[in-house]
Amino acid sequence: MARDSRLADEECYVERRSALRWPLVAWGLGAPVALIAAFTGLAIFVNPQWFVAVAFTPCFAPILIGISLLYRNWPTGVRIDAAGVSIGAVGSKRAATRRLTVTHQNRGLFSCAWPQVRYVEVVTSPARIREISTSPQYWTLSNHWGKPREITRCMAGVLTAPFMKAALVIRVGTDEAGVVSPELRPARLFSNYISSPRFSTRLAVDPSLEWVVPTRHPDELRAFLAATGRTRWLGIRGSP
Repeated sequence: MARDSRLADEECYVERRSALRWPLVAWGLGAPVALIAAFTGLAIFVNPQWFVAVAFTPCFAPILIGISLLYRNWPTGVRIDAAGVSIGAVGSKRAATRRLTVTHQNRGLFSCAWPQVRYVEVVTSPARIREISTSPQYWTLSNHWGKPREITRCMAGVLTAPFMKAALVIRVGTDEAGVVSPELRPARLFSNYISSPRFSTRLAVDPSLEWVVPTRHPDELRAFLAATGRTRWLGIRGSP
């Protein structure tokens, strides 16, 4: 399939940190910084023993969960150019060669050449976003701190983020020559034995034919795809 001449080699859409909406940043970064600042002030002006609280701030369960989710989603981004579509750590030169567990797949790089892209869909519908966040075909730990009991596998290429309001969904083909994914290994997760009658469980990797990546600029992304002519021969589906 010939490359559309309307998409020049130098034209591209790049959105780094596309998962970092303000609620996630406030939870994973703003809240810890605010607490540390408050405890430091109390230690300086009230009682030096408050420095103990400063040291233990990252250990508080809500703070720990927020930091972990922010760290997990920090590198997520999307790049669209003449070669195809890439998602994951698009700003990292080492992303393509990393060997990762499936719980850290956001730090890898997923790339699909245009001949293997079946369709791209810019999703903004709340109902569709809710489906992506909960449906078994999109199971991922990118938007979960721990593993819910019902999750038995993690879908490679699904980079759903907490507080996600818009996403780019890419249906990829089955030809390995045009679809490049990072080498992902299963993850061993430990439970508290209350939620699961096992000390640990093995989370398997399941390649997904529908990749998902958050976007903070759905209108700009949709306009770029329309301007390149991809809407004509890829059959782009945009949610109103």
